[in-house]
Amino acid sequence: MQSQHKTKLKSIVLYLRHTMEGYYDSGGDWHPGDLEERLAALGVHKNREALPLGQLSHLCEDDRRTRLIVDAFIQSSLQSERTREDAIGEFLQESAYTWVNRLIALRCMEARTLIDEVIIQKDNYGGRSLKHHRLTRQNPDICAGEDDGLYAALAAEFVERAEELPLLFSPDEPVIALKPGVAALKKCIQLLSAADEIFTAPDTLGWAYQYWNTEEKDRVFAKVRTVKGAKIEKADIIPVTQLYTEPYMVKFLVQNSLGALWMTMYPESRLCESWEYYVRDADRAPMKKKSLKWISFLDPCVGSGHFLLMAFDLLYAMYVEEGKLKTPGDICEVILSQNLFGIDIDERAIQIAACALYMKAKEKDGAFRPTRINLAATNIHASANMDHLSAFLDKHPEDKPFKSTLQMIFASLRHADELGALLQIEEPVEKEFRSLKALVDEEKSGPPKQRPLFAEPEKLEQTSLPLGVISYEEWKSGLLARLSAHFKEEFASADFSSRFFGETAGKGLSLFDFLSRRYDVVATNPPYMGSKNMGAVVKRYVETHFTAGKRDLYAAFILRCLELARPETGRVAMVTQQSWMFLRSFADLRALDAEKLENASGFTGLIREITIETLAHLGPGAFGEISGEVVNIVLFTLSKKIPANDHRMTAFRLIGPKSPEEKDKLLRQALNSITKIAQGAAADVEHAATIR
Repeated sequence: MQSQHKTKLKSIVLYLRHTMEGYYDSGGDWHPGDLEERLAALGVHKNREALPLGQLSHLCEDDRRTRLIVDAFIQSSLQSERTREDAIGEFLQESAYTWVNRLIALRCMEARTLIDEVIIQKDNYGGRSLKHHRLTRQNPDICAGEDDGLYAALAAEFVERAEELPLLFSPDEPVIALKPGVAALKKCIQLLSAADEIFTAPDTLGWAYQYWNTEEKDRVFAKVRTVKGAKIEKADIIPVTQLYTEPYMVKFLVQNSLGALWMTMYPESRLCESWEYYVRDADRAPMKKKSLKWISFLDPCVGSGHFLLMAFDLLYAMYVEEGKLKTPGDICEVILSQNLFGIDIDERAIQIAACALYMKAKEKDGAFRPTRINLAATNIHASANMDHLSAFLDKHPEDKPFKSTLQMIFASLRHADELGALLQIEEPVEKEFRSLKALVDEEKSGPPKQRPLFAEPEKLEQTSLPLGVISYEEWKSGLLARLSAHFKEEFASADFSSRFFGETAGKGLSLFDFLSRRYDVVATNPPYMGSKNMGAVVKRYVETHFTAGKRDLYAAFILRCLELARPETGRVAMVTQQSWMFLRSFADLRALDAEKLENASGFTGLIREITIETLAHLGPGAFGEISGEVVNIVLFTLSKKIPANDHRMTAFRLIGPKSPEEKDKLLRQALNSITKIAQGAAADVEHAATIR
């Protein structure tokens, strides 16, 4: 996106947030937005008890339903140990963002001619959009109210878009039940009728979200600087660690991980000729060929989806060259349903990534309708109330042997909203399953054992596995399918409390599924946060589970990404701070010294266990949105295997240039020089062979 468009977009986004949610003035006083005023009209206030619904006889049926949803949301929050004030604040924030994000997403789709116009207003339609104009012609009665049918036009569009993109446009999303006032909504739509050029860029949604969080980010950093002992935790983690990944970084990392994987399987392929950031002569071991549909790519900190979008482009070209899938729609379906995966603590980012991937596929095939997009948000607030799980077990008694395992899954999710993909949920659950199965196998093969007369009922339930279950993978697959179906039913329930639990459970199951897999490529820009700023939950978890990377979140994510990559054949591609390469506090991450190595039982260091294939040391100034020496950056790609004794790493030192544009240019020049040298050497070899 061009700089002048970024400036205009930032102004639009901040105005939309202030209008919908509210804002702090320069003196620190809060000015409530339209949605907070709408909530007050329903009898709900942040700083005092809600008026009983029975006293609000003037509310219409639609408003009464909204009030019931808000009450259920607050009750669900209280069960997961959040305060009432925090719950109301979260509901308002999510409602404001969801409305604005949907409006911007629709504006992007229509600007890219993927849908008929539903946002931009034109004089020849009476100051309405094309779809709103059609509605007034087809259903004039709907358009007789104060809103002129605007709510109905948007609701119809949400339903239509939800058929293909439910993550973003679900008409049943609870927070969307709180509608903005007519004047505020019309003001927002009028503002979004700005020039198409602002909304046609593929990264518009990502930049819009970055700007949405601008003031929040400043607020959190100010608190950390001025309040003694203040930590960055819970919801504050999201705006503070959000950092837009520059396109040249994404291209370098994806081309030298996913692209490298393809070229090591098909060295005769010419696809790399179009990859301007690909290191052609890097020292990479050849790989056995396998079908593209079995290649998996994960971004565990997916943000707005930049790595997945670049991977989509590479995979699409690979499928065309492979030649097994014949239509653009078939290729897009397999890429979205089988190849690409993403996880993030921020559901808003997940929605943006889903929309960006959807638009990418629709541009390949206008008739394409995705059946699945593998994205999981970890904003899970698991309740201690197990009644919902008991209801599932009553419905599926064959799964009662796994009750403790299921309880372990939901207990592990308790801090998923802060830990995200760092959460090691899969290892203890798999261990529990295998322990149970070993016990059953022993009972089946060994002599009968006398049982205690008064054994605990819970232990009696765990004496047999469901008939035919022979493996962890088989159990996981079947159980997840049954749980998903059950919680979808609960989400559709008229009981709003059950619906909130069903939504939480569904997110938890997706997260467990994704974290249980191992991937061919794991690529990401992880959060950067030093240990001194970590909240208690994150700091304790990182120190316990990622000891070598405990000094910064990004270092813990290096270790986690390696865990999520396939053994031997997996690759990891990351942009991180450079400190892990130099500082003494990261020595154990680099390599254990001889004394520690003697008694080591786990990870012994990147240099000892991992092959570093390519590295670009960028230093300061690599990000356009961060000035000066604040963040010093390195890009690297790793192969998850012990390096050969004669392995050669390809590295670039580009710390001199002061801007991302300069670094990008110099990196491409360096890559081009290497390519020419390699081509010249190859030509010399060929010439020598001809002479002989």
